[in-house]
Amino acid sequence: MLLPDNQLFQIPMYLSVLVGIWPIILTESKWLKKAYRLFATMLYYYYLEYICRAYFQLVLLVRAEHLNLEEILGNLCITLIYTVSMIRLRAFDTQQIKTLFSTIVDAETLILQDPDPEVRKIYLAVVRRNKVSHFVFFICGWMVSFLYFLHPFFMELPTMKVNNETITLKTLPLSTWWPIDVQKHYWTAYCWNVFDGTLGSSFVIDSDMLAFSLVVFAVCRLDILSYRLQRLQLAGGQTSQQVNWENFRNLIVQHQEIIAYVDTFNDGMKYVMLFDFLQCSVQLATITLQLLVMKINFQNVLFVGVFLITMVMRLVIYYFNGNEIIYKSQQLAIDIWMTDWYKQSHNVKHMILFFSIRAQRPLKFLIGPFGVLSLETFITVSDAGISHSFQTSPSLLQIIKATYSYMMLFVNTSK
Repeated sequence: MLLPDNQLFQIPMYLSVLVGIWPIILTESKWLKKAYRLFATMLYYYYLEYICRAYFQLVLLVRAEHLNLEEILGNLCITLIYTVSMIRLRAFDTQQIKTLFSTIVDAETLILQDPDPEVRKIYLAVVRRNKVSHFVFFICGWMVSFLYFLHPFFMELPTMKVNNETITLKTLPLSTWWPIDVQKHYWTAYCWNVFDGTLGSSFVIDSDMLAFSLVVFAVCRLDILSYRLQRLQLAGGQTSQQVNWENFRNLIVQHQEIIAYVDTFNDGMKYVMLFDFLQCSVQLATITLQLLVMKINFQNVLFVGVFLITMVMRLVIYYFNGNEIIYKSQQLAIDIWMTDWYKQSHNVKHMILFFSIRAQRPLKFLIGPFGVLSLETFITVSDAGISHSFQTSPSLLQIIKATYSYMMLFVNTSK
């Protein structure tokens, strides 16, 4: 078996291995591991080459005599998404994040072997919700991609006069620089462009779903720990004090494992989440401005609408689960308070006291060195940022101003 038997990663695992971004290959064959590594490296550096061409095209568009604001905004939206996914893939390749993947695979095996059926039920319920969010995000993400690929055939094509003759210019789905004449070799360029977009979409969608699972697993571990605290039976009597001490010690070890997991995630991913936040800030600013400059028709509204819904959905998944980590980690102190801790020995009370003190300091998924994933941050930044974008005129300067507003609101909210 080349892939682990894991339910939490099931959907993104099988998809991501097709593009070389799944980090755990279970085989003793060194040749097979090297072949997979070579395949993954080739796709990654081709992806990097495509992003470089997209940025080069963006520079050409900005330096053009007549600015094509709609193409600039479209280039900026997609290229930033691809750039952040590339950074996320580099993080997945670090030992820290690989350790988290291995931790989840091993932990799921132990959880599903737990003698308490309620523990298994809690985990499988989280797995089902995670699969549903993966499926919906997968469908929406690829719907956006297919709309991009079909967009040139439904848009009003630009024209250019050459020797008193009007020529219609064919356009491509993605804005990028080409080493060939696109008008002469349009179908070659179009197929190449669709391949680039398919690879980029696979990297973005699959890496996001893997990151969703990393975040959701911590929430699931807190749910299980909360259940065990609520069901903790602290028996009285001298004989039972040692049993109580051992039982609670095991729960403290589980709590420390969750803390270590979140710390490892933050060490490996906090700057990835920061870059993700920055590109989302630019996207929310550019999408609202793009609605102001593009021609309003069914195709354009559907195209931008599905893109916006997909982007907001992925943010809600990240920020909602980040908020759950904050709330549920603090809830542990209340769970232990509801037990009959006051009947226990001095040693057990001492352990419970320190556990409660630590639980009152919430666990957080960090966005860089100064922010956290929380619904408060998401709602405040989204509401104020979009309002700012609609109140401004559609120019590159206003894109920068709107993005700056997002970042300042984010910093102020995170304090």
